Amino acid sequence: MSLPAPRTLQSYPPSDQSIYAHYARAYAYHKSGYPDKADAEADALVKAKPDDPYFLEIKGQILLEAGRPVESLVPLREATEGSRNNPLIATTFGHALIATENKANYPEATKVLRTAVGRDDQNPFAWMQLGTVYELTGDTARAALATAERASMGGDMRTASASAQYALANIPANTPDWIRAQDIAMAAQNEMDDNPKQYKRRR
Repeated sequence: MSLPAPRTLQSYPPSDQSIYAHYARAYAYHKSGYPDKADAEADALVKAKPDDPYFLEIKGQILLEAGRPVESLVPLREATEGSRNNPLIATTFGHALIATENKANYPEATKVLRTAVGRDDQNPFAWMQLGTVYELTGDTARAALATAERASMGGDMRTASASAQYALANIPANTPDWIRAQDIAMAAQNEMDDNPKQYKRRR
């Protein structure tokens, strides 16, 4: 369990220049709403270990959540590449690319997020971001498939079934995405058939 931000700052005062102290203060300042101080601590981490993907991720995440997505792209791209597409880091990078609201970044976001869910298909946030970029690029069928994945993971079989059926009707037959949509649709229907009372009650 992490300490509350005030306790962290007491335990790791600015006089402590160790890597761990910079790391702790970066998160504490970030949680407390001091983005400039958090950014300075993240800079200290990156300066100490310029190629550490996790320190680069912290830098990028702080910038992204401070409303500076464009500035977050460089450290998050380096973090993604340096971690060999760690799915959690890649998801944050994909989110940042979308958050720039620059259409030129959407193809890269799609690629990064597809890679992320390919390596970890149990991350609802990654599916949400992938669905978002599909919507933004007009690919409503694959946006529906992403919704189906997330709904299935969360046990919402009505939404999973409806979204998968839409994807099936609009994705070219026998492609990997079409086959996945078919799998989700069948699994969701089986779950609803096996538990009719539960799904009759749900509206």
